[in-house]
Amino acid sequence: MDKRRHPRIHLQLPIRFIVAQPETRDCQDGEGMLKDISCGGILFQVEPPLPVEPGQVREFSFFLVPEKAEHRDLAHFHAQGLVLRIDPPDPNNSAYGVAVQFLSALTKEDVTIKMTISPRPRGGPPAKPIRDEP
Repeated sequence: MDKRRHPRIHLQLPIRFIVAQPETRDCQDGEGMLKDISCGGILFQVEPPLPVEPGQVREFSFFLVPEKAEHRDLAHFHAQGLVLRIDPPDPNNSAYGVAVQFLSALTKEDVTIKMTISPRPRGGPPAKPIRDEP
């Protein structure tokens, strides 16, 4: 039985991330794969490993990477987190797993979602206006 405080959502989504050291404000960025997330933490995979170690507190920003490049950064969130562990790569994968516990649980206010609405082309000729005929 899973005794987690926050239920996990298991995903396979590409993400971009920025990691900042609170003391120096030095930043590292990269791309990876989101594996699971909850209001209390995140597990993602990266190549090569991040310049973080278990036990370090860092500022994290995560951005979903949509399939189409023109829709980049549609959703993102920012959280301060404790790096719990760095998992070595699986035999069939060269990506390292990074587990981060958020220092305060994510809320709806922590997540920003921007939506882009673009017209879709429709097939066939344009619709004609309806006229009442006597």
